[in-house]
Amino acid sequence: MLFNQLIEMALLSLGYSHSSAAQAKGLIQVGKWNPVPLSYVTDAPDATVADMLQDVYHVVTLKIQLHSCPKLEDLPPEQWSHTTVRNALKDLLKDMNQSSLAKECPLSQHLGIKVLDFLLGTGKTGGEKKLPCPPEA
Repeated sequence: MLFNQLIEMALLSLGYSHSSAAQAKGLIQVGKWNPVPLSYVTDAPDATVADMLQDVYHVVTLKIQLHSCPKLEDLPPEQWSHTTVRNALKDLLKDMNQSSLAKECPLSQHLGIKVLDFLLGTGKTGGEKKLPCPPEA
């Protein structure tokens, strides 16, 4: 595995989404030294993890910082629209499998069905579609 792919591959193997893994930043700490960004360690694009860590693997700590997206409830009111919510939910459902989604955001089965109904536009409720969980004022 290439050294510059270490953070992304570690997060993917832990079940994080591709988008979360691609946006994460990594630091490496050797022993009690101060941690440094992985990009500071080498400029060689073809360096492998084995090449870089073979002599220090037993004293290395990998620190990963995930990019934090603003919470939907922190969005200004003008950004709350059916399209914004629908697209955010579609992206979330594409990126996460059912078990990892349940850990991050446990929903009741009833609410999950309502969300999917809204996203898929099946319109079981008929008439105008409404958001299953409108933002609180």
